[in-house]
Amino acid sequence: MGRRLALDRVRFPGGNTHLGLWLDKFLKSSDKDDTESKQALIREVAGKREPEEYKAFFQRYREALEAVGAELRTAHTLGRLVVGLGGEGVLETSITLHRTYGVPYIPGSALKGLASRFAHLYLEGEAWRRNLREFKRGNAQEALFGTTEEQGMVVFFDALPEPGTWELRPDILNPHHQAYNAGGQAPPADWDSPIPVPFLSATGTFLLALAPAPGVDPGAARPWLDAAWQILSWALKEEGVGAKTSSGYGRMNLVGSSSKEGKNAPGAVAMSAELNNLLTEVRSLSYRVFTDFLRKRALVIVSLSPEETAVLRLALQEKKFLANPKDLKAEAKKDPALQKVLAKLEV
Repeated sequence: MGRRLALDRVRFPGGNTHLGLWLDKFLKSSDKDDTESKQALIREVAGKREPEEYKAFFQRYREALEAVGAELRTAHTLGRLVVGLGGEGVLETSITLHRTYGVPYIPGSALKGLASRFAHLYLEGEAWRRNLREFKRGNAQEALFGTTEEQGMVVFFDALPEPGTWELRPDILNPHHQAYNAGGQAPPADWDSPIPVPFLSATGTFLLALAPAPGVDPGAARPWLDAAWQILSWALKEEGVGAKTSSGYGRMNLVGSSSKEGKNAPGAVAMSAELNNLLTEVRSLSYRVFTDFLRKRALVIVSLSPEETAVLRLALQEKKFLANPKDLKAEAKKDPALQKVLAKLEV
């Protein structure tokens, strides 16, 4: 008896069935034109829940993240989410599922790539530009996301769904002009036949985690963690992660900290563009031109919120720029603008 014939009488067992394994192995027909078998496979998996063991695993994963000093936040899907649509699979489409537990998740590499791309496209300054063809990045891109030779300041972990909050849903691509889209000569017409392609998308609440890279001092990483959270928040809401983002898929709302410290954790402040630019300059600054920097950026620094000022002050202290307050005050005696900046920084 052939394998496909043997599967003909097999029915989805429910319970603790591994959804990823079922998708990979239990397509009843490999005929290219048999769309019914593909749709049936999608319907069998859609709406099913995680295995009972996943809840305990998720709690262990959360505790492991906290043990390495990661900051945790949650992100809710605003619609549908599909990561790994073009991956290998028995269908024309795929979805990234956890290999052990069969739940949808967002790889940390996808979140890191999304944040890097968003920073390149939308943040001001050459420090955030990148040239992937020549493997070149601006100072801020290098510091936050790293290079092929050196790690970045922040680690992006895989985002797993919180137990009981997620769901796989049946979805469909419905191209109407396949011949034209494939490069055919005939123009698209109303009488072209649609070709439905079933796929799975996900909804739910996902646990996101960022941490200072191994060997990086937490204080030095603090501004970059704040920057990473702010960029991710913008990118998830405006751009979306995964596939079909131009059609509205992948949009998510990143909410406040879900770590033990909560929203009042030291340094947990949203990164404005002004603060972000200041921190970028500070990273490549030398003490010789430090006072010139303060004069040049006086208006921006004075306008910072108390929380943003604390972040900037911490970055300056890390580079020991505030180690000689008497010298700074002496230079500011005849410079009212510099006096205001020093007062703002509590020097």
